[in-house]
Order: sequence, then C-alpha cells, then structure tokens
Amino acid sequence: MKRPERINGLKTWPEDGTLPPEVCRRCDTDLADTDNQLASAICVVCGYWVCELCDGGTDPATGDAVCADHKSHPLAANCTEYA
Repeated sequence: MKRPERINGLKTWPEDGTLPPEVCRRCDTDLADTDNQLASAICVVCGYWVCELCDGGTDPATGDAVCADHKSHPLAANCTEYA
C-alpha cells in the first residue's frame, strides 16, 4: 500500500527520497539535537519523524514505527508493540 498524499486533511511527506525535518510530528522535540537522548523513527503512514514518547507502536520485525495519530491506519497494521 502506498502512502496517501493526505490523511484526514494533513499532508504527508512525499516518498521521493527526501527526508522531513528531524522534529517530532506530535511534540515538536528537536530530534537532531545531540543532547537529545530520545529514540525516534519515521512514521510509516505520514512520513514524519516521531519520538519514542509519541509513537503509536512499532513493528517488532522491522523496527518501523507509527505516530499515535495514525496507529489505526492500514499501513501501520504491523506496528503492534507499544512503548
């Protein structure tokens, strides 16, 4: 399944190889800050970064994560482990 251009009116990050800014989509934590000790990943649904405190689950097989806003989306079906 391909990531949609919009989810609930929110624009998703394009799947064109570019990376979104390293800021958590939900709490705006600067994930590129070297003093920041939070783990983070790119949400498989919207394509934006999400920190470990705001994730809605991870895929134990791949380590893929989903932000809590999109944990019920079909693209996140395998993200079943919760922090």
